[in-house]
Amino acid sequence: MNNTLDLIIIGGGPAGYVAALRASQLGKKVAVVEADKLGGVCSNWGCIPSKTLLKTAEFIEKCRKADAFGLEISGLKFDYSKVIARSRQSANRMSSGVEYLFKSRGIQWIKAKGKINKDKKIRMTFPDGKTEELSAPYILLSTGCKAKTLPFIKVDGKMIFTSREALETTRLPKKIIIVGGGAIGVEFAYFYKCMGSEVIIVEMASEILPGTDSEISKALQKSFSKKGITTYCSTVVEKCWNIKEKIHVRLKGAVNETIESEAMLLAIGVSAHLADVLEPGFELRTQNGFIAVDEKYQTSVDGIFAAGDIIGPPLLAHAAFREGWEAIDCIFLGKTSTRPHFVPSCVYCQPQVATVGMTEEEVKKASIPYKVAKYPYSANGKAVASGEIEGFVKLLISDPEGEILGAHIIGEDASELIGEFSLAKTLESTAEELFLAIHPHPTLSEMVGEVALLAEGKGLHL
Repeated sequence: MNNTLDLIIIGGGPAGYVAALRASQLGKKVAVVEADKLGGVCSNWGCIPSKTLLKTAEFIEKCRKADAFGLEISGLKFDYSKVIARSRQSANRMSSGVEYLFKSRGIQWIKAKGKINKDKKIRMTFPDGKTEELSAPYILLSTGCKAKTLPFIKVDGKMIFTSREALETTRLPKKIIIVGGGAIGVEFAYFYKCMGSEVIIVEMASEILPGTDSEISKALQKSFSKKGITTYCSTVVEKCWNIKEKIHVRLKGAVNETIESEAMLLAIGVSAHLADVLEPGFELRTQNGFIAVDEKYQTSVDGIFAAGDIIGPPLLAHAAFREGWEAIDCIFLGKTSTRPHFVPSCVYCQPQVATVGMTEEEVKKASIPYKVAKYPYSANGKAVASGEIEGFVKLLISDPEGEILGAHIIGEDASELIGEFSLAKTLESTAEELFLAIHPHPTLSEMVGEVALLAEGKGLHL
């Protein structure tokens, strides 16, 4: 073990491993303390395996629509254990890729649980129970978040589980109640419905995907209803109990009744791993349950920095990637961070949802003069040719400047389109400049230019 280090990172997820790679580029000696696989929740228990499952679900749904393409597919079957196995293979491949990068860059991976104490030393606990201390001039905390649970509901990993257990179990429930209608909840709702399960979403907010532009949320809920997914909004779980092989759930709110199911998925958000990274007696300043940092990612203690989900929203892997990079530049190059603020967010159910910037509700609340336009997929040639005409692209711009305030998409490959708005905002492009960039025809990307024209009152194809 190399004890002459420039930096110790606790946590090998998106922020941690990118920080390690960036520090290595700067010629620094780095050790990453991570007891689990490299890549964090994203690679192992989140983004990658869940999107693998969703791709399978999407493929099944398209096969069921084969008649619309003049095709006949009969006797469609699947092996659920193989579906799950494929998702684990994807996760393992991504984690192995990070491990390879570490080896090729000379980054030390210490497979242990790490906690920082009041002496600013890392106390490492290895799988065999042995402990050891390690120190360095700089320490970066990037242990991410874990799934929240409800105090009156016991997660057993079989009948009642979080997204992590859902990615492992090879038992497909005939009926499932999903508590939480955020990104994780709606993605799993779509997945289970495509696999043949009866699905009920229970969401305490007035709409699914709370915080998303209301028009988008309403459109997704309407789409889910057509698919046969039941959604109970403005409703909470009051009580939960098991009788034999059934889960009984008492609901309160807009819906007041008791429902039953054979499985329940808790998807009610995440919380930071503070107790897992701080030794008893050592504290850092926190804000809303997350570690507070300044404009250089430094915590309330000199020499200790933090990045990724542990410092709070937006709680997205791609934001954590940037934060990990910026934290290293702040530590070793003396830079001040730009702290990602115009961060795209994507939901990979079908239809996909992708958003960036302000919602229309937020623009109104801020009293910003604005113009808004919506361009439907049904007016796009590629969408028509592909048979994917559900959805629209919505753009909010300032009036009269044409500054991009927010973009919101629901429809085919929305996650691939949103990056163009994010890039345009980063380059301080106006709506007019979005159109001036020529988009190939026929592509879904043409809708980016079309909605920009529409927002400026110059729409051609509507």
